[in-house]
Amino acid sequence: MKHAFALIRADKLFSTIYIAGTAVAIASAMVVALIIHIRISNIYPEEHRDRTVCVQSTFEDEEGKFMGFLGYSPVAVEEVFNHLQCAEVVSANMGSEYVYSVMACAEMGKQEVPITPRFTDTNFYRLYDFKFIDGRPYTDEHLQHADKCIVITDALARKVFGTTEKVVGRELLLNYLPYRIIGIIKEVSPLMRDSSADVYLPYTVQDSRNHYQGGEVNYAGGLEVSVLLKEGCTFRMLTDELEPYRAKYLSMLKQTTGKEYKWFINARPYWAKSLNFFPSNDRTTIDMLYNLSMPGLLMLLLLLLPAINLSGLVSNRMESRVAEMGIRKAFGAKRRTLLNEVIHENLVLTLFGGISGYLLSWLFISAIRNSAMFLTLFEREYDPVNSVTLQLDMFFTPTIFLIAFVCCVVLNLMAALIPAWSS
Repeated sequence: MKHAFALIRADKLFSTIYIAGTAVAIASAMVVALIIHIRISNIYPEEHRDRTVCVQSTFEDEEGKFMGFLGYSPVAVEEVFNHLQCAEVVSANMGSEYVYSVMACAEMGKQEVPITPRFTDTNFYRLYDFKFIDGRPYTDEHLQHADKCIVITDALARKVFGTTEKVVGRELLLNYLPYRIIGIIKEVSPLMRDSSADVYLPYTVQDSRNHYQGGEVNYAGGLEVSVLLKEGCTFRMLTDELEPYRAKYLSMLKQTTGKEYKWFINARPYWAKSLNFFPSNDRTTIDMLYNLSMPGLLMLLLLLLPAINLSGLVSNRMESRVAEMGIRKAFGAKRRTLLNEVIHENLVLTLFGGISGYLLSWLFISAIRNSAMFLTLFEREYDPVNSVTLQLDMFFTPTIFLIAFVCCVVLNLMAALIPAWSS
């Protein structure tokens, strides 16, 4: 190992180019990997994504016309989803298309700040593992009575009140209407699109029930339903359990209205929804690998192109050392010793380059996190007021980094060992 460091110091230009090239290869692949990781992995507070299924709904009339709702009504949640045997938690919240813009302030005459509200049920706090700094979530009683109570983030509390202490119990004006603060949670990054908000409210406080319930097809509505599967239950088990409810409801509609409605239940695992894929019923089959093939190929391309260039650079350098190795072998140096020196030198260089590349990918994402291009990848709009926060667990992807790192090591070792072996 000492000999490897001595060789690195002896040819600083080559070492610098090698480390920089490896860093670019690792960073390019890691940027893609980190974006995918942020979208589908278990990250605060969405720490059960691997067991979460998102269920949408489409109703069509006899002429095949869309009924106008992609979600469910409270009636459907109560009569169907709350009876599922494979569900550990069922949560329903208002879709973003039904949410209006909101301004918040501590009291009349004080500075207003634009906020993002989210209208939820009480199970929302079981589906997602929010960290409460103070207070508690609202209860079923609050939901039933449409109480104007809210949970806010610590960031909003500091922005409006200047502190997070003694804020619970105070009122916050939302569009000049008073709401009582009953809980404060740790801020959620806006990149967590299904759980992030500044203010959380019971969905029943919405002004009109027409926002979340259809007409004679009373299962149609504006509530987005998420199901947290019990341990051991599968996506297929959920869809199989929903089918009898679908058939029974369509039969009832035909009897009561005399019309032939169609009801399509669109259930997707969280990862499929997040990456906009529509897989078959079994997320454990080859479908998952197929749906991830495009970003996987992009990662491979971004990794291989710089790595191949590095391999050529290493090969040229090793060819220049063939004469040196031949002389050393003539004086009794074993081939095994020479190969070990080559391996150690390349491992040290690749290690430095890999660490640099990992840090470079972090810096790159941190630098572009507020750009419109980056936010589009997470279905978010550019916000000139609020900065996008990043969480440490968004960047920690040891498995993907290890794969990228091993690929670079293998390619560069091959480029170095082939001329060394033949010398």
